[in-house]
Amino acid sequence: MLQTVRASTKLLLMLLWIALFYLPVWLVYTLGKTKLRDRMSQIVHHGLLRIIGVSVRVTGAPSELRPQLLVTNHISYLDISILCCHSKAHFTPKAEIRGWPVIGHITQMSGAIFVDRRPEKVGEMKERLQSALAHDEVLCLFPESTTGNGLHLLPFKSGFFSLAEEAINGRELTVQPAALTYTHIRKLPIDSTQWPAIAWYGDMELTSHVWELLKLGPIEAELVFLPPVTLSQHTNRKKLAMHCQQQIGDTIQSIRSRRHLPIAKKTGFHPKFLRLKQ
Repeated sequence: MLQTVRASTKLLLMLLWIALFYLPVWLVYTLGKTKLRDRMSQIVHHGLLRIIGVSVRVTGAPSELRPQLLVTNHISYLDISILCCHSKAHFTPKAEIRGWPVIGHITQMSGAIFVDRRPEKVGEMKERLQSALAHDEVLCLFPESTTGNGLHLLPFKSGFFSLAEEAINGRELTVQPAALTYTHIRKLPIDSTQWPAIAWYGDMELTSHVWELLKLGPIEAELVFLPPVTLSQHTNRKKLAMHCQQQIGDTIQSIRSRRHLPIAKKTGFHPKFLRLKQ
């Protein structure tokens, strides 16, 4: 009963918080006030995390180098709010999200660049992303291409790093890896049986997952900004992707070891994590 009341209260506060900012964000978006829009988006995400009860420990700092691509692992819809609060990144969601009721419009107003992954659209999408980078926007990509289980990284798709193969306004693209993991619920280390309450993956239904997450108590996460790199340091995009995956994976395992959390074994997945979204 207490958990249901907790979830209902959080949901109501979230809806009120979004409603409070919806019109002001729409207004600055319509007027093209991008800096003000980005600042207001950060405030919205800060508020949502506070209502849900998510606190974040941040190590390192976002690079000030431009043009820049921020690449990170992807576990949950909470990742978006956490990264928005602690970086200036604009996200690149799949084109289908544009058509989602309410969420699609809010995502568009936040400055996201919707990516159509159909083969015939690859050239057009790359041009849009290059244009954003040329205007010194920081783009955030999830090279796993989907949400994972939070213990194992899915293989990074090197195609996401093709943007680094060409100079942007005569400047080499900076790629900054960042590692994100969730560590505690109600001050206790998250064990492997609790991961499905945080990680959203496979064929999990979104609304029911959000409802169960809102029933939880305070959630703690760690976000680590790693040293930025460039393609010229790693010969080609495949080696660059492998470097970022290795750095992020090692950092996550280090955090989990230090926090006495379950460590992913190199052989196979935990049974609960076998059905990953493709």
